[in-house]
Amino acid sequence: MVMETLSPQDLVRRAVIEVASLPEQDIVVVMELIADLKTQARLKAERRAQAAELVARARQRAVELKGLPREAVFAEFRTALDRIREAALADGTAIEGEWEGD
Repeated sequence: MVMETLSPQDLVRRAVIEVASLPEQDIVVVMELIADLKTQARLKAERRAQAAELVARARQRAVELKGLPREAVFAEFRTALDRIREAALADGTAIEGEWEGD
């Protein structure tokens, strides 16, 4: 039987039957796998939400900077870059060397 052709309800029934026929110790392993899958799904959803928030903030910032001359935008960029570098230095995660251009 090809699992992709089963309806979601039939697939759940099939899974229940398969899991129920396993030895108890294997059922524990299956439950651990399910917990891991749920954690992965939650983390994926959180990362998607964070990415969407970053994109929205970047778009908003682009709107705010739209009318400024390139030099002013670059000055803001340089200030932000310096703040990021200072934080990285404080964390001990900075890459040595100076940034040399855009």
